Amino acid sequence: MKSFSLLTPILAVSVLSPGTFALAQDAPANVPVADALVKATTIRCKATFSVMGKEGKATPFFDVVLSVEKPGRFRVDATPLNSNDGKPKAASFYMSDGKKQYEYNSLIERYRIEDAPKPGERYMSQLAAMAGLRRILFPGQPAAKGVQRTISEAQIDGKQLILATDNEMERTTKDGKKLVSYTRVWFDPDTKLPVRSLEGMVLDGADMPNLLLEYKDWSFDAPLPPKTFVWTKPVNAKAESVGLAIGTPAPDFKAVGADGKVVRLSDLKGKIVILDFWATWCGPCQRSMPHLEKVYRRVKDQGVTVLALCVWDEKSEYDKWIATRKATFTFPTAFDTGGRANSIASKLYEVTGIPTQYVIDKDGKVAAVFVGYEEGKPALENALRALKVDVDSKNVATAKP
Repeated sequence: MKSFSLLTPILAVSVLSPGTFALAQDAPANVPVADALVKATTIRCKATFSVMGKEGKATPFFDVVLSVEKPGRFRVDATPLNSNDGKPKAASFYMSDGKKQYEYNSLIERYRIEDAPKPGERYMSQLAAMAGLRRILFPGQPAAKGVQRTISEAQIDGKQLILATDNEMERTTKDGKKLVSYTRVWFDPDTKLPVRSLEGMVLDGADMPNLLLEYKDWSFDAPLPPKTFVWTKPVNAKAESVGLAIGTPAPDFKAVGADGKVVRLSDLKGKIVILDFWATWCGPCQRSMPHLEKVYRRVKDQGVTVLALCVWDEKSEYDKWIATRKATFTFPTAFDTGGRANSIASKLYEVTGIPTQYVIDKDGKVAAVFVGYEEGKPALENALRALKVDVDSKNVATAKP
């Protein structure tokens, strides 16, 4: 399943830390459910999607508007707030009219159309996750398998809120540190509406927040504009391609490595290369990285390497990511200085959504390409097996994520 790549204004953000919250005693592990979300025929709200840097500082990336008309119509609009060239950017959007789902990426002027998602099916666009669409359409959903949920009380900006924390299973980094990825969602105790959500990790007790979403300006049962769920192809938009064809020579490029030195794809010729396109603000990208790390440790001594190329991002955010994650992830990374308009991903590799991974063989040709990340799907492993790489050995000492 493919995923989209995009982000919103930020409200006054308190620095979030584990010590901020007082745990509620004997609280049931269920999320508050707002009557308005259940009963309303139409729902509309605005939100801010931001990237959290060091010391809890949030940088806004997208203004988000979410519109819902039950039973099966929804729309997420995301307007970029930052651009390398300083020019305002048009909004990207993801919508469903109940029969089809449509996605338009304004950053690269590409669109795609598929059948509307069925109940329980993953949304084809990352915009859905950015806006927290599932928690709006299906409030009160139980925690995912293997995730521990706790309910606590939180006071932010003088207001008492309800906090639901979902902690994934603990992992161990290469240097023995304990890592737990989390999602935290704050709810208004009166309306039961979500106020904000935060994705991040706790590394050996240190809280490292990453992606912040803040909701505001809710309205219910108000008429929505007639064109809200009507698909019209944006001017100059082109249908999405599926990446470079198998067997195509992988285009060479230059990027900036984590150490500041120039990195060239051609320098890796003779090795199998896993070329991973990602961004610091991309939730699915961050969730895919423990898997990429695990695979890398299994194959790095077999003539296989990784080049995780940060694209459509800010250099300052990449530098912060490197500083906080270098103990967790050991695969090589680099930064694409082309910005959004002239990125390696868009111009050379026809990337329309991230994460996208290319597997490049020893002759420098494309052997496989896949977009998005699904937990437990062995697409990368299968592509490496086809190139005679052993990804199944039980004797790899460094294979622990």
